[in-house]
Amino acid sequence: MYMRQKQHSTNTFFTFLLLLAFALFALLLASTGAVVYQNSVASLEENYTSRTAIAYVAEKIRQYDSDGQISFSSVEDLPALVLHSASNASAATVTYIYFCDGSLCELYVREETTPTAAMGTAIVELSDFIIEQEKTLLRVTVISTEGEEMSLLIHPVSIENE
Repeated sequence: MYMRQKQHSTNTFFTFLLLLAFALFALLLASTGAVVYQNSVASLEENYTSRTAIAYVAEKIRQYDSDGQISFSSVEDLPALVLHSASNASAATVTYIYFCDGSLCELYVREETTPTAAMGTAIVELSDFIIEQEKTLLRVTVISTEGEEMSLLIHPVSIENE
């Protein structure tokens, strides 16, 4: 009888050890998964910011892409992309896209309004936003708050004819 009890204790001990090994492996796997998930979310978030800014500006340029509707100006000494609405004398509007206080901003006003930087709406936080004309192309460059730089070349019709 003494022998049976010793064998029973050994079986219990190995079963407990197997359960403990399984629990430790599950904990290790869960913590590794959590780290991978956090890294993926951070990467997607950074990429989302840059891509959102680029896509937003590209879509705005495409919306206003006809002769004389795209130009460059400034909003309180900040360089700005200026998008003019179709020439309707009673309701002509202008959209300014510019970089101010760490954000890409948009300001939509009537043509006769004098714009100020504070009037704009922040679209997305960035480290920098640069838009420049290279012959018949517009180069849009954004730098995310994490330092990722992304550029896009756009060929608008209205720039070609200037």
